[in-house]
Amino acid sequence: MTLRRLAITVSGIVALVLLTVPSFVSAQDCVGDKPKGGMYSTSAELYFNNARGATKPEDRQRNWQQAIDVLEDGFEKQPDNPRNYFMAGTAYAEVGRYEDADAAFSKAEEMWSCYEEEVDEARYFAWSKAWNLGVRYGEAEEWDQAIEYYNNAWLLYDKLPQPMLQLGSVYSNLALTSEVEAERHEFEEKAIESYSSALNVIPIATRLREDQVSEYSRAAAFNLGQLLAIEERYEEAAAAYDLYLAQAPGDLTAMTNKAVVILRGSNMLTDQAEELEDGPEKEALVAKADSLQSAARAVYAELLAREDLEPNDYYNIGLGLVRIGRYEGAAIAYKKALDMEPYRNTALEALGRAYFAGGMYDSLLVVALELVERYPMSLDNLALLANAHRELEQLEEGLAVLERREALTYELTDLDVDYGEEGIYTLSGYIRNVKLDADAEVSLQFDFYNDAGEVVASETTTLMAPAPDAQAEFSLSVESEALISGFVYRVADTAPAQAGG
Repeated sequence: MTLRRLAITVSGIVALVLLTVPSFVSAQDCVGDKPKGGMYSTSAELYFNNARGATKPEDRQRNWQQAIDVLEDGFEKQPDNPRNYFMAGTAYAEVGRYEDADAAFSKAEEMWSCYEEEVDEARYFAWSKAWNLGVRYGEAEEWDQAIEYYNNAWLLYDKLPQPMLQLGSVYSNLALTSEVEAERHEFEEKAIESYSSALNVIPIATRLREDQVSEYSRAAAFNLGQLLAIEERYEEAAAAYDLYLAQAPGDLTAMTNKAVVILRGSNMLTDQAEELEDGPEKEALVAKADSLQSAARAVYAELLAREDLEPNDYYNIGLGLVRIGRYEGAAIAYKKALDMEPYRNTALEALGRAYFAGGMYDSLLVVALELVERYPMSLDNLALLANAHRELEQLEEGLAVLERREALTYELTDLDVDYGEEGIYTLSGYIRNVKLDADAEVSLQFDFYNDAGEVVASETTTLMAPAPDAQAEFSLSVESEALISGFVYRVADTAPAQAGG
């Protein structure tokens, strides 16, 4: 499964000053105690104005607190006036008493139904200030404070997804860096909860622009899918990828990840079924596992039919098809990768294994001969060729290959080419000593190919054998202006290796 996270654009929000004057709504449309004036709200309004006009933080805080003191007195002495609670919600938020602010806003709306729109605006205003503080702490990587303010923003106004999206990102990062398994699991569960909350609110978040709805939905769904997969909640992960694909139809990574998690879910159910005695419960698990296998096959079939993929995409599709025993489909995928990168060793090796696993021995013989010619110092490649001869009842040829395999004095394994910077390519792998003396030297010539099957660089290198039965890592670098996508090698100063059969 491809692991990556989708980020969202994070920015602060400019908060506009809200007036506390109630809107004019017909009383006959409202239920509850109608807001009214009085000494408490009037006095508080003066403190509000002083706080907003103050230039020193301590003066602002003092005036907000004085407003709170007056309004709390009004709770007791003018208990039927929701205006006191409405104003107190704003003041509480300004001094960081977010739970009190939430309770006061809820009380005001409970007492007077027509406060709904004004409370919504006041909550959004308070949300924006808490959100901005969360963003500021997040940018400074002060995670505890960022978490606190994102949670406060969500408490005040749970009609926008941004705090939950950011909490999901923060908890995911903390999980990645944690070295304690229980703590890592806790962070992952919190991230899952955060992204789930974001997805729930996005469809009803009327303050979001259309482009934000798409961006936030995709980020939340994709990241949720990966976290659920890590937690082995595979069917839920597949559902999350479906949500992502609804916003980004045909996305290759999401489709591939979906197929992988479906397969993992199927395998998990199969393992659970094997532990049960025969009966209805076991039959139900087996049936569900089979259903998931069918779903995975459908996804891979859709992917395999596409013509817009890269070689690595086809290679990964082949790996997935092998996992569900679809060897013919896997072979098609590997051949598509090789059509685009003819000298990619990993794709050719995987193609040979798919032919062998699928019992396609005529095709295996062709590929195994090619493998042994291109990469002669490989016990696995020689074994594939010997098996092809055996299954085709070519016993004499098979015996010759086995004798050649037995005579191999060293082998090269895990060979791969990585692209660096400015046209520098590095081939790395291991040399394993089978029968050589320690410190014996072997010389090899590597030829590097582009996608058109043309040699664009060559390099001869001398490797020193490790101790008997040990292996040692090696690497070599070449420079090429042309793209290198594969290679072959042979023992230096010899003709290209023959297959021995």
